[in-house]
Amino acid sequence: MDKLVDAQGYLRYGLYDEPVENVNFQDYPLETPMGFKVPKGLKGFMANQFHFFGVLGQDIMVGMAVVDLKYLTNGFLYVYDRKTRKLAEARKISLPSSKVFIKTTPATPESVFSSRRLKIEILHDKVKASAWDVRVDVTLRPSASPLRLCSRAGYRGWVYTEKTVPIDLSGQVCYGGRTVEVGSPAYRGLMDWTAGYMRRHTFWNWAAAASTLPDGRSFGLNLSCGVNETSFTENAFWVDGVRTKVDTVNFVFQSRNLYEPWHVASYDQNVDLAFYPEAHREESVNALLVKSKFKQFMGTFVGRLRADSGETIKIEACPGWAEDHYAKW
Repeated sequence: MDKLVDAQGYLRYGLYDEPVENVNFQDYPLETPMGFKVPKGLKGFMANQFHFFGVLGQDIMVGMAVVDLKYLTNGFLYVYDRKTRKLAEARKISLPSSKVFIKTTPATPESVFSSRRLKIEILHDKVKASAWDVRVDVTLRPSASPLRLCSRAGYRGWVYTEKTVPIDLSGQVCYGGRTVEVGSPAYRGLMDWTAGYMRRHTFWNWAAAASTLPDGRSFGLNLSCGVNETSFTENAFWVDGVRTKVDTVNFVFQSRNLYEPWHVASYDQNVDLAFYPEAHREESVNALLVKSKFKQFMGTFVGRLRADSGETIKIEACPGWAEDHYAKW
């Protein structure tokens, strides 16, 4: 479909099988909960966008994101060496500028963060990023159809998201004076593109993974609770390109010690996983308009999944992320 918001200002909530070419949030007639129309100038500052891309393998994990809150932007890039347990990271918070943008085209994404010390470019077929001694240059070949979802957020808002996982890739990751050749099936990627009028106060827990199963099939996982589960969920996993949709998911973890194992399980019993954290990155922002408490853990998943076909898939030492995030946008 050409546009998410139609000519009358309406959109359809739920899952989308077809690509959405343009998430035209500016055309949505946003109102306050009491029915007052939000002025166009203010409406533009109330939309949030972020675009995350990651690479996973047995030796390294890479994460990067472009975040556009309209009145504030953020970018980060990191490489986690799973053998040394060391994390090389760069991040930058800045005011809006023409050098930071996320185009509203999730089917053909283009997201850029460009500053003197941090550069990120995420496209549908290529990703480049650099900061200090870190450089990422990979070519992408999505191997599964994305999960596309639009759900309500609060009384008048909404969120559109696309989760593309797994992604076949090839290229190089350079850090700390060494170069790692990353290519599928040893390495796989995932992408998270999200935009919309989110709740002013929100939170989420997120789990994601991408790898190759011992029998050679590709595997991808995206699970969440919090932001995108008003009547629908963004929970799913893919085996050899075939998606199994998952019901609501519960995250159980020790809030005072997040390095204790997490338990992630779904109501429909299609997911029963343990997550073992190895390292993490975090941000804590306590500004006048924006607050964010964010911890993203790198580690491994162990457990079982049940596909729609009835097959039980055993998960062992699968690299992935688990995240705990509170935000005031």
